[in-house]
Amino acid sequence: MSDWLNEVIGEDLITVYEGQDFTEDAVVWLREKPRTFRELRAEEIDWLRWMALNTPNQNVLAKLAQDLDFDVRMRVACNPMAPAQVLAKLADDSSVFVRRGVAQNKRTPAASLTKLSHDSDIVVQAQVFRNRTGLPISFVARDIK
Repeated sequence: MSDWLNEVIGEDLITVYEGQDFTEDAVVWLREKPRTFRELRAEEIDWLRWMALNTPNQNVLAKLAQDLDFDVRMRVACNPMAPAQVLAKLADDSSVFVRRGVAQNKRTPAASLTKLSHDSDIVVQAQVFRNRTGLPISFVARDIK
């Protein structure tokens, strides 16, 4: 894993956790002493997954997009604040779940959506269509046979 995991989690990220029922224990744990992303990942990866889906911090999202856990990467792909360049990179991810997240994200660059429209996974293709047209998946699924 990358060196970013050794970075200390700053106050700006801790405040993202505050006020969320799910993360009350995480905030207490993070405030005990300076903690790294590696420590957070080892302590409770669900907290890192939550961060990937909920943080607006684009630098953190770029780092989390490199995580070995596909669920962390998938949540970055679904985050509406994910940077376009991160989404473009995740469009090539080996995990279909990550590519599905990228396909539905409104910030995904057009070139990446075009590429994903030819994905081997029909759900990725449907998500791209829905992203481009705004039509519900049920409508798309009915027309794809």
